[in-house]
Amino acid sequence: MYGPYRRAAQTGTFIVMFLIPVLNLYEIYTLTGTFYAINIGRLGIADPVVILQAIFAAGELSVPLASAALFPVALALAFGRVWCGWMCPYHLLADVASWTRGLFRAKIIGKTGAGSLPVTSSFTANAGRFGFLVLGTAFAGAIGIPVLNYVNAPGIVSTEAMIFVKERALSIEFVFLAVLVILELTLAPRFWCRLFCPTGALLSLFRMRVTLRVATTIPTPRSACCREKRCTEVCPMGLEAFREGSDLLCTNCGRCVDACASVQGPGRLRFTGFRT
Repeated sequence: MYGPYRRAAQTGTFIVMFLIPVLNLYEIYTLTGTFYAINIGRLGIADPVVILQAIFAAGELSVPLASAALFPVALALAFGRVWCGWMCPYHLLADVASWTRGLFRAKIIGKTGAGSLPVTSSFTANAGRFGFLVLGTAFAGAIGIPVLNYVNAPGIVSTEAMIFVKERALSIEFVFLAVLVILELTLAPRFWCRLFCPTGALLSLFRMRVTLRVATTIPTPRSACCREKRCTEVCPMGLEAFREGSDLLCTNCGRCVDACASVQGPGRLRFTGFRT
């Protein structure tokens, strides 16, 4: 149900990432920048982590700078972490790595699935992400350099796309990105998004009662609706969606909702919010 739309959104975002530098080469500057910070005409939109890093590194709050984070914050308040689940270019690479890993296991090892997550506890995963965000931000304030910008996977993917289109080359940060993808393929699936991503951590804090989220029709569910626990099996963040739909790790990707809709039983998962 949601899968084709999510893939279309991810693919469209990935295309835009390459389209921006192509347009700039032809001196069309309606769109400029990368996914660290992008300009649409005179409208500037920036990753909230980039803004946070800049504020701490400079040691002062700039209202024009902070206003560039308003759109991502408003998007998160309305739709949750849809940037992560539906648009983030690194998340798409992680999806491809997960699919490749699952294919290898099925054909070579004889097992299905993409493999177990390196850290199964959602509490531990959240603690890792927020710890990384806090330490990186504090370090930026201490040395005056936005250190997290140099290890922000979505921004690096976008920057490498720009460099490749404009200069037919890749920077040293591509090595960091390649290491992440290799780890996704081999030892630690989904580790970056679950344990480290500062953008995902910060965006997950912007939520209200009406923010879009996954919920079930059972008020206090203790177990999955089906024996197979399909909602848990498909969740890339390792959540038990029937009871953890409001967890800060959830990216609202909709996989659990699709999986739940494919089986019969009570307590179907659904997206809720706005009218709640």
